[in-house]
Amino acid sequence: MSEPFRASADPVLAGLSIDDRDPAAAPVLESDELCKQLDSLWLAEQCSTARQIEVQILRWHESKRCTFEISLRRDLIGKVYATDREDVYQVMERLARAGFGPDAEFSIPQPIAYLPSLRLLLQEKVEGLEAKGVFRFGDERQRAAAAERCARWLARFHALAPPSGQVSDVERILRRSKDKQELLSKEGGPLADKSEWLIEGLRSARSSLGAIPMCAGHGHFGCYQIILAGGRTVVFDWDVYDVADPTRDVAGFILSLKRQALRRLGSIRELDGAAQTFLEAYLTAGGHPRVASHLPFYTAAHCLRSAKWDVVRKPIGWREHAEALLDEGLRTLG
Repeated sequence: MSEPFRASADPVLAGLSIDDRDPAAAPVLESDELCKQLDSLWLAEQCSTARQIEVQILRWHESKRCTFEISLRRDLIGKVYATDREDVYQVMERLARAGFGPDAEFSIPQPIAYLPSLRLLLQEKVEGLEAKGVFRFGDERQRAAAAERCARWLARFHALAPPSGQVSDVERILRRSKDKQELLSKEGGPLADKSEWLIEGLRSARSSLGAIPMCAGHGHFGCYQIILAGGRTVVFDWDVYDVADPTRDVAGFILSLKRQALRRLGSIRELDGAAQTFLEAYLTAGGHPRVASHLPFYTAAHCLRSAKWDVVRKPIGWREHAEALLDEGLRTLG
């Protein structure tokens, strides 16, 4: 992670070396445009101007976007995109108006502004516990409480959020799953065999799926995108919002627990209790009852997607983890 850098009172940003993998961030972080834009924004809000800025890069995403923290009188999270994404800001505003504002029990980070000239989204920095940390380090009671809060957030979102974005129907998911299977097959050996069996299982399971109303989808809902801030549950990262079967988000959360258990706790089964609590709480809070019967298909699809992630990025233990995820997908399909 890079060291923080500051904007001086000029205002001109101090030098920072931007990694070649981070081209989206370079135009923002290597110029004084950020200071000028924040000055304008803060003056418009009748707040103190952005004369002293500290920026800390948090994460980059494969040359698509870069997330960083901006420290001012009021700390913010900024996300700069390689292409214009004002739509993300607009979706967040619609969600806030639909009941997910900063004062709600189930909420999202408050969208502050979108600066088109920088392709920069500014949003509230939410202070609290990351859900992934609770599941990794908490006891069974703490994990169950966190799982229930996450489930209630998702049930409310599926019930109230206005649908936006492309439709991710079953046929689209199968096409994307086939692309992932072909990439895994290039590794040969068990990865090739198991991924082929899994795509065949998905095709077979597709025919047994019943009708279920499509609704707003987060697109990447999991324990990695949730902050537990006192009595407020906050879900961030809205870049891949869409419209989908609600089961897709439910399965995404369950798979995030399986992945956390596999990589951090030594067994893919370690968080099964929390996953079951999550599912039961979701259904009790008003989730569509057919979600339970659709869950094997969507969980298996997420297993294939997650295995592909390991193969592409190759973290430590990637091959064993990818195989374990494919095995879990096959087990889930029965």
